[in-house]
Amino acid sequence: MPRPTPAIARHLLRRDDDFPHRAESLGFRFHSPDDREYWARDACYALTPEAIDALEAAARELDGMIAAAVEHVVRRGDYAAFGFTDRLAALVEASHHAAEPSLYGRFDFRLAPDGGIKLFEFNAETPAALLEAAVVQLTWFEETPTGPQTRPGTDQWSRIDDALVARWPALRLPSLIHFAAEHERDDEVAQVAYLMATAREAGHEAAFLPVEDISWQPEAGFVTPGGAPLRACFKLYPWDWLDAEEGGRLLPLGRTRWIEPARRMLHASKAILAVLWSMFPGHPLLLPASLDRTAIDGPAIGKPALGLEGHGMRVEGVPGDPSTEIAEGLPSSPTIWQQWAPLPGHATPQGDAFPVMGVWMVGDEPCGLGIREGEELVTTLEDRFVPHVVL
Repeated sequence: MPRPTPAIARHLLRRDDDFPHRAESLGFRFHSPDDREYWARDACYALTPEAIDALEAAARELDGMIAAAVEHVVRRGDYAAFGFTDRLAALVEASHHAAEPSLYGRFDFRLAPDGGIKLFEFNAETPAALLEAAVVQLTWFEETPTGPQTRPGTDQWSRIDDALVARWPALRLPSLIHFAAEHERDDEVAQVAYLMATAREAGHEAAFLPVEDISWQPEAGFVTPGGAPLRACFKLYPWDWLDAEEGGRLLPLGRTRWIEPARRMLHASKAILAVLWSMFPGHPLLLPASLDRTAIDGPAIGKPALGLEGHGMRVEGVPGDPSTEIAEGLPSSPTIWQQWAPLPGHATPQGDAFPVMGVWMVGDEPCGLGIREGEELVTTLEDRFVPHVVL
């Protein structure tokens, strides 16, 4: 009997050191930070069509489940587990009741070779690696020929760009949208520049604004350095960071439409994982999760409710302790415990690599996949982006 094709397999390719440099014209100038190869130059992941269908179905189902969980939390009115201050909780609740529309988000999934899927978390406010998933890997697919030690596959799951352009009108924003990020973060500036391009294609005007240059005028609210009111602003900067800064007290007084809206903090906080498990216990897409470590049998990973980029992950009951350090300066938040489900390893010449599946949502539609892999079992911002194909 022939062995079944695995849902996902890593393919070693002929090394292409030139592609990342060619991709700089797409805005991908952060492919080699500190001489580290962020873009995998000699590999891709191949997924079966059935695996893609399953990831899409999982994202669609979980999106509805999270919406139900968020509604449950707001009805209850208890945000302690989410790590919100009282002021942030009020902003989140007001945004939820106003039903402020959202642009995008990203599910992080574990995909086993047999096709089994588990949710690790949902990145709903400042998800990373959008440009790579939407544009760079699609260009790689189109430029890379098929053949021995080159690209397998006949397709790629990548409808992100078209979906973003189509989504902007649904947000009902003013004609001019400002886009804010930390100007010293090349990767974040590139993500924002890409989103600006999609907004312009949708008919908006778009202007970049370093997030640190946003100021306040009593008559106008939040303004640009030139004093123009900030009527609509996409910010690649977390709400809880804004709330913790000196100007946080002004957030309830402003009249700016922010993308992502404050209500998305409910989706982004790891506390939603515990709410999901309490509402849908035993669901095949979920891992047991709780604020109570003793409620999780066996090995578990403790995630800061407001954690980002893999920082501060506490792993208990696992040989070698793959825990990660807490980043300095981040606001503290409660720990959410989730049953440990290690990523499947895929052989590379340097040892096993552990890929996490990032399924992108635009609005409430799953529309593409980005894969990042690391040499450790906990994924961090420094792990490689690896393009994918569909067999």
